[in-house]
Amino acid sequence: METKTIFMIYSLIMVLLSFSHPTLAIEGDNGEPLLISDDEFDAMIATSPTSDDYNENVGRKYSKKQIDYLKNCTKKMDVPYQCTEEVLADIIQNKSVSRDCCRGIVRAGKECHMEWMRLFFQIYQLKRFSSKQFSKTNEIWNRCSTEIGAVSPFSG
Repeated sequence: METKTIFMIYSLIMVLLSFSHPTLAIEGDNGEPLLISDDEFDAMIATSPTSDDYNENVGRKYSKKQIDYLKNCTKKMDVPYQCTEEVLADIIQNKSVSRDCCRGIVRAGKECHMEWMRLFFQIYQLKRFSSKQFSKTNEIWNRCSTEIGAVSPFSG
């Protein structure tokens, strides 16, 4: 095949992908929201057999000490399950985290928050958003710690 033909096929595929998946067409980390719909968000959270295998392998990479640390973080946060979804929606869809979830994040501490987000963005369904993870995780921490103020990690 001629180089020009290969280039044309490649260009056509890229254009079609950018129309069918607008998030692939975003250039770099420009701070703009990814703007996926609620339905796309729900579908992204859903699991499949291949993603389950991938996620199990991610979990196996953590030592018992790391897993115990994350469990302890969860206890310190003492927040309902939907807070996880709120944090992920904040990062991926620019939706705000509730005050109750912020309180739990601040109660557990920045290191716990950062470690949980690091784990979440290794999960198959979320790994495509990992480029946004660090800056958005810091933004959430800064916003929550400012809103809630300094809270002792062991206070109720």
